[in-house]
Amino acid sequence: MERRELRLGLRHGLRRPRPVSAAPGLDCLTCGACCRTGHDGRILVPADDLVFWRRLGRADLIDTIQPGHFGEVAFATDDTGACVHLGTPVSPNACQIYAIRGTTCRDFERGSPQCHEFRRDFDIV
Repeated sequence: MERRELRLGLRHGLRRPRPVSAAPGLDCLTCGACCRTGHDGRILVPADDLVFWRRLGRADLIDTIQPGHFGEVAFATDDTGACVHLGTPVSPNACQIYAIRGTTCRDFERGSPQCHEFRRDFDIV
């Protein structure tokens, strides 16, 4: 799905899963490396996501937003530098809001060079 289509879908209240690239052996819900940026303001949140979460009645997600890079808003990070939504009772690397995660997270390509760079940073092979 193209980014433009995703935005149009969000404007109309639709949310379709983004296709995941073929990256055998990589499981986002057991990794979490890309969620550990180390700094506030790096996991950007587009305005369409704010509208979507508000429609879902998830004002709690909007409460975790803070000023981000490039004049955008972003998810806050905790004291360890991880996204505040990273970690569940079942797994410290799973996303608490995976099913309704933001566009930036949804668009991040599993198995991409940037994915592998994050994994190397955290010694995840």
